[in-house]
Amino acid sequence: MLDDIEDRVKSPQDRHYAVLALGISLSPDEDGMSPRAELDMLDAAPLHAQRVAEAFGDFQYTPLRPKALLDPPDHRVAIEEAVTAHDIDVLVVHIVGHGELAASSSDKLYVLDPQGERLTVPVTHWIELIEDHPRRHRPHTLFILDVCYAGQVAVEAWHTRQQVSRRRAWVLAATGAQEQAFGYRLSQAATQVLHRYRDGELRIDRSLPYIPAKTVYQEIERAVSRLVDIDRGPVQHILTSLVPSHVDIDLPFFPNPGYGGLKDLGPPVELPENVLPEIARLTEWAGDPEHFRRRASGGHPVARDGLYGYFSGREVEIAELATWLDGGAPALRVVTGKPGVGKSALLGVLVCAAHPALRKATRGIWGQLRNRPGENDRLVVVHARRLTLDQMARSLEQQILAVCPTGRLPDAPSPSMGPAGRLASLLDAPDDGSPVTVVVDALDEAEEPRDIASVLLVPLARRALAEPGLLRIVVGARGEDGLRELFRLAELRGLVTDLDTVPATQVRLGVRDYVQNLLEHDTPYAGSALGGVRRALADGMAEGLVGNGPEADHRDRLEWGEFLTAGLYVHYLLATSRLSCADRDAPAARRLGQQVPRSLLELLQLDLRRHSGQKHLLSVLTALAYAQGRGMPERVLAHAAQAFTSNPDATATIPSQELHTLLDSSARFYLRRDIDTDGTTLYRLFHEGLADQLRVLHATSPDHGDSP
Repeated sequence: MLDDIEDRVKSPQDRHYAVLALGISLSPDEDGMSPRAELDMLDAAPLHAQRVAEAFGDFQYTPLRPKALLDPPDHRVAIEEAVTAHDIDVLVVHIVGHGELAASSSDKLYVLDPQGERLTVPVTHWIELIEDHPRRHRPHTLFILDVCYAGQVAVEAWHTRQQVSRRRAWVLAATGAQEQAFGYRLSQAATQVLHRYRDGELRIDRSLPYIPAKTVYQEIERAVSRLVDIDRGPVQHILTSLVPSHVDIDLPFFPNPGYGGLKDLGPPVELPENVLPEIARLTEWAGDPEHFRRRASGGHPVARDGLYGYFSGREVEIAELATWLDGGAPALRVVTGKPGVGKSALLGVLVCAAHPALRKATRGIWGQLRNRPGENDRLVVVHARRLTLDQMARSLEQQILAVCPTGRLPDAPSPSMGPAGRLASLLDAPDDGSPVTVVVDALDEAEEPRDIASVLLVPLARRALAEPGLLRIVVGARGEDGLRELFRLAELRGLVTDLDTVPATQVRLGVRDYVQNLLEHDTPYAGSALGGVRRALADGMAEGLVGNGPEADHRDRLEWGEFLTAGLYVHYLLATSRLSCADRDAPAARRLGQQVPRSLLELLQLDLRRHSGQKHLLSVLTALAYAQGRGMPERVLAHAAQAFTSNPDATATIPSQELHTLLDSSARFYLRRDIDTDGTTLYRLFHEGLADQLRVLHATSPDHGDSP
């Protein structure tokens, strides 16, 4: 048990990896023929074993060359020494040769030696040496069996009955339990797939220390299928150790070459211990609490997501909502406004200050607020972007159960209760009467906003308004048709905070302070000697976006939020060094600020021009504008982006290396990342406003192709 605990905390760099690759050809008889006429000599078996060993060598594995393999080789002893070694943490045993089932009811699988005779023990003997001795050091061992009937070992009844978390031996078999293997296909496929991961053609999310074994197996299965198509031989399918469908197990056999490149994402925020892992993968809150931190920080438009907060302005709204979070009335509030106006930033900075799981880790973001809420241990938050009604309800249910430990569903809930009734039945107010506070952000960006509002949030809001002290709700959303009922209820019996109606004078001061904050940290213009330049640029940009003087309140407002536009323009100026011409000239800096584009599309196109040499950038961004759910994986994106090029071809894809370069460099600024269940990275645009604009651009100019 102690060995298991120590093993779980080891990083990939701390483990000793070893690979024992055995290519067992048959030795010719005195006539130069196979010792068994019905069996091929498998002359290339040692070559394929060597190639597999070399491929694993690129993943930190050390090839084993035990003395038992000297002439004459004793393969049984070599394997036994490897699986019982005390200095190996992770072991791969690769065997390519002949396999034979015992001619008895046992169906044991034996590997044949060079004379065509069975080794003295079956393959299961080596697994038993690992699994039958839990008190002994046992390396995590993957048997890659490129032999006939190899699948028999993967389906051993006693092994499949063993507790999955305690298993140390795993099998990747070339074929089924009663089927033959052909042409070294498993060895070839494993080599190809490992090389593709090594070369970056296949990638896994950089936050994962190991490539999920299931993902590697799927790639190997595809590679085997391609080999079948090439040689037009008998069909062959791999088989792996059976695992119950509800179990998610992390195996250390395939270290992720991209692991560790997370410095740009900032420190992670830990989840509450009582959030279940399956919910963590399902919902935006549980799977990505960074949403609230990133939005609260305000640094994303300049690709800056550290612990520092750039949030500026909105003092009146902050004070009102902070008071409300601390228990103020009424029980229902809605925060609304155009895209990029700062709805998520406003809610995010308050959530960071109030939520126990975020408060301590984000003090640098909310600590400068003049008015801020206290810690709220009955706070439930959800980022609704791309969530369905069922996902939203499940997320709220799990979180409410966490903050209301005495809450429980009725023993026999009525089918007519609905999701709102189920959630209401979980609510319980403690002796001090503290209600549960629910924060829902980006409701308009959910998969089913109308259904979520009408079936879930409106009934909950009515219950909250009818029974003060039970539940309080605040929702961030654009005012869309499908949400009219929720907005009407908030207008009649709650409060609506419309950021589009904030006086221009307040917006202008907030934009000015925001731009100065961005320039004062980690830029070439942070020095005291350039204070005048910073102020002049910020004043000019605020004036360009909001106007100046009394008439500003009556001029046309931007279609997109001033704060988002300001942040993007600062990013453009820093990236293109446009500010350098105004280093010592405040009037020039002011004029540069006044030139800020008032259209998000114009600003996007301005930024894309500096990447004119990357012809597929716009195509990739446009494809991501149509991404559904949590995002689009690279494999799909390579095809989807091709459809938005000037010469779309359904059969073509953007070369993987070019796509990776775009995603890791020039397109990276526009992206949000998530992790799929197979460990691959999912991509989407970082703001729905950008997605809206790119969809409009494509719909109105379908021939825009690759040009910005």
